[in-house]
Amino acid sequence: MALLACLWELAPRLGLELEVATVDHGLRPQAAAEAALVAQRAADLGLPFHLIRVDVAAARQPRSRADKEVPAPRDRGGVQEVARRLRLGALSDLAAQRGLDRIALGHQADDQAETVLFRILRGTGLKGLAGIPYERGPFIRPLLDVTRDQILRYLDRRSLPYVVDPSNADLHYARSRLRHRILPLLREENPRVDSALRRLASAAAERVTLAPGLPDVLGSGVHVPTRVIAAIESAAREGHGTRSYDLRGGRQVTVSYGRVSLTAVSGDSAPRPAAAAFAPGAREPSMARTHVTIPGPGTHPFAGGREIVVREEEAPIPPVAAGQQGHEGKGGAARVQWAWFDGAGLSWPLVARVRRPGDRMRPRGGTGSRKLSDLLIDAKVPRRERAGLPVVTTADGQLLFVPGVRPARTGTPSVATKRWIGLAVVRNTDHDALHECFG
Repeated sequence: MALLACLWELAPRLGLELEVATVDHGLRPQAAAEAALVAQRAADLGLPFHLIRVDVAAARQPRSRADKEVPAPRDRGGVQEVARRLRLGALSDLAAQRGLDRIALGHQADDQAETVLFRILRGTGLKGLAGIPYERGPFIRPLLDVTRDQILRYLDRRSLPYVVDPSNADLHYARSRLRHRILPLLREENPRVDSALRRLASAAAERVTLAPGLPDVLGSGVHVPTRVIAAIESAAREGHGTRSYDLRGGRQVTVSYGRVSLTAVSGDSAPRPAAAAFAPGAREPSMARTHVTIPGPGTHPFAGGREIVVREEEAPIPPVAAGQQGHEGKGGAARVQWAWFDGAGLSWPLVARVRRPGDRMRPRGGTGSRKLSDLLIDAKVPRRERAGLPVVTTADGQLLFVPGVRPARTGTPSVATKRWIGLAVVRNTDHDALHECFG
């Protein structure tokens, strides 16, 4: 309810068109009244409302070989895990049918801390420590840095009704035991343990680099076995050739020259990318925009709602723009930060990609090469933004430009420069505005 209210407040500013969905898992009789509350709220805001029903109990029943309508064995498991799979799958289907670009989920900062602790206790690697991602496929979690207390205060200030799921207090579930028993004890030892767990997740996320496109496959609601994920990542690291891996449900993951894509293989229809499920005109999912070739000036979409803008000028640029970071805006207010280069000193085409472990850069005004991670820390770039920042390189792999960081020494313009190339990164949605709702 807080996520809905906040997005509705920000919709005019961010250019959002909203629709509302709630999922009834068929587990509790109270769910009908809860759905009615959400439906009424959507009606009050003038937004389309969708009630989705899934049957968790039926999905957990053993499969009969004679009955192909019964869900596959992968749907058997804990109630909460099966509910999650069905919920995400149903929301993905709804988004495809309605031509919606993104599915905003209400996970918040306390959920992140609990998830990291849960995985530590069960045993996990670096990937598990990274916790809940901000974005995966069509799913985004705008409130992942907002605490439960902040959300409750927000609801109280606006006198907004909400419902608490009683299963959150049911100690039958491991997550509930962590929330109500383990975390309170840990807070006695360290009152900031929640923050420490979130920092651990952020640090782990920075170290984990999935193959391009794999996060979108994992977030599509399709189950990919752990052994297949490992094989996909191995094939992607090799970076050559094409391999395919069959999944249940008529799906197939293809790794082609380092990039991962999901295709649907069904009877007489040809394989098609999972992204094609989005309606014509809908924004392309981020899996197609984490590696962008930039042949010249123009606007180039990138993952995470960003666009890379490249300008070419023949006239000399004012000294402020040719230095560390140029600014351009109305009334002297900084609106877009530009970095300027001598086009003749760059190897083309440029490439925009996400960060990689070991990335180094030679910034202007420095004495040599430095780790990009250190430069981002020095520049005070928020931790939550670092993993998704576009890194612009030359054709021969030299790091050229990262938003918020001093531009590279490569291609530094001079008085002899005749072809001035400007690089900037802009957002087509302002994600940070969400946090203004919660103070």
